[in-house]
Amino acid sequence: MNHSDVLREGREKLLTALRPLVHGATRVALLDFPAHSNVGDSAIWLGALAALRDIGLPEPAYTCDADTYERDILARAVGDGVILFTGGGSFGDLWERHLLFRERVVADFPGNRIIQLPESVHFDKPASLARATTTFNAHPDVTIMTRDAQSFEFVGAHFKATTVLAPDMAMALGSLIKTREEERDVLWLKRADKEDRWSGADVPPADATRGVTDWIAEPRSDLIAFTDHVRRVSLRHRWARSMARRVLQATRSRLAAHRLARGTDLLSSGRVVVTDRLHGHIVSCLLGIPHVVLDNSYGKLHRYVAQWTYHSPLVRTAHTPHEAHVAAQELLEAHGG
Repeated sequence: MNHSDVLREGREKLLTALRPLVHGATRVALLDFPAHSNVGDSAIWLGALAALRDIGLPEPAYTCDADTYERDILARAVGDGVILFTGGGSFGDLWERHLLFRERVVADFPGNRIIQLPESVHFDKPASLARATTTFNAHPDVTIMTRDAQSFEFVGAHFKATTVLAPDMAMALGSLIKTREEERDVLWLKRADKEDRWSGADVPPADATRGVTDWIAEPRSDLIAFTDHVRRVSLRHRWARSMARRVLQATRSRLAAHRLARGTDLLSSGRVVVTDRLHGHIVSCLLGIPHVVLDNSYGKLHRYVAQWTYHSPLVRTAHTPHEAHVAAQELLEAHGG
C-alpha cells in the first residue's frame, strides 16, 4: 500500500466510525479545547471540526476548555443535542484533570448523547478507574471511541459504554503541505513531559545530525497573548464572562490553527523525523515526511502504528534511540537524503 492510500483509508475509517454516532444530531457541543501549547492536541481539535463539517453537521454550538465550562450555558446552547469530548491521550489518570472534567459533564447531562472522540486509554490507579467507571456507567448513552485495540479491549472490560475503534481525529485533516525548506537531515521531536520514556538516554547518538526539540515550548505571539488574557478575564470577572466566552468561541479554531502551523513548520525542517510524540508521527504522515516512531511511557505510539499506519513506506518503528538513529539513516538513503 502506498502512503497516500494509508492516509485516505485512515480518514475514511474515521468518518465511517463517527457518522452513525452523530446521526440525527442538529446541534453539537465540542468540549475540552486544548488551551495549552501541545501542537498535537490542536491537530486533534481541528480534525474534529473538519470531520463534523465533512459529515454535514453545523459548527459546534458551544465549546470550552476544562476551566471555562459553564453548565447552564452548555445546556441552553446544545439542548437535546450531542456532547462531544475532544480526543487524545487524556482518558485516564496520567492527565487526570481532563478526566475529572469529563466526569463532571457526564454527571451534569444524563439526558444527552455523549461521545468521547478517539482516545488512548491508560489508568495506573485503581481508585481513579473505579471513580470513572461509576460515573460513566451511570449514564445511559455514552460512546467511547478508542485509537488502538488495547484501549478498545480495556474500555470494553470496564465500561458499559458503546466502544468504537477509530483512527485519531487529526486524520480528518487529510494531507498537509510542508511549509519550509528542509534544514537538517534528522529532526528529533522528543517529549519533555511525564510521558517521556527516554529521559537520560543518549538521544540522539553523538554522531547524529543536530536537531533535538519538543513542540510544547512556544513563542509568545500576539494571538496567544490576547486569548490568554481573555481567558483570564473570563475566569476572574463574572461581569465580563459573557463577552469573553463569545470571543474565545470565535478564536479557538484560529488559535489551534496557529499552533498546528508552528508544528508543521518545525517538522518540515527535517528530511527525516524521529519522534516519541504520537502527533509527531501523525502530522509527519499528513506532511508526507519519512519518520521513525519511538514509544512513549505506556506504549501508545507503537499500538497506534500497529493498528493504522504500519503499512506506510514512510513509517518505521524503533525500540531504542540507537535503533531509531539507524532507521533514520536508512530512511535518508531510501528517500534521497
